[in-house]
Amino acid sequence: MKTLSLSKTIAVSLGALIVVLAVVFTLKAQTPTLNLKGGSKLVYAMQSSSVISDVTVIVNTIVPTISFKWKTSETVYGKVIFSQESYNSGRKISSKLFDDQKGEVAFFWISKGMFGELNQGKTSFALNGSEKMDGVVKAGVEQLEIKVNGVMKSIEVIHAKSATGTSGAEFYVLNDVNNPLIIKMKTADGGFSLKEITE
Repeated sequence: MKTLSLSKTIAVSLGALIVVLAVVFTLKAQTPTLNLKGGSKLVYAMQSSSVISDVTVIVNTIVPTISFKWKTSETVYGKVIFSQESYNSGRKISSKLFDDQKGEVAFFWISKGMFGELNQGKTSFALNGSEKMDGVVKAGVEQLEIKVNGVMKSIEVIHAKSATGTSGAEFYVLNDVNNPLIIKMKTADGGFSLKEITE
């Protein structure tokens, strides 16, 4: 009789474990990889000290390097080419949009090298060319909700902030070494936040 009760207990415990694992794997499956490609559109809310406006980023290429166009409500287009060298090991990013034909400054994406260092908690880079964020702390891995193709999806991001905290700058980057897309950025004079993606 005791053996039967023990068997039932084990069976119930295993059943509960299977249910828990199924829920965990289902939740994990709901965290999508952003399948950006040529023609994908990303809408960001850009904020400065005095103006809030939408900026649409239109992806041209992701592989072998990132290039894109952007436009504001005034229909001013820019063309940005993230050079292969910058994509692999760039040391600068910018929270302000301007044309960069040389591909020396990253917009919206950090470099793969910076992504790797961020995971080790020792990233150092220049923001906007002058404001330095030296010694970035990985403040954790979090989930953010983004509208993808009209549906709210949960994505996994790395939260990064200044080790000293003096600049007040911080950002969230997609936890994907092949697509280190900046989802949100906050600086002393503004920042931007991704609102919607059409893949």
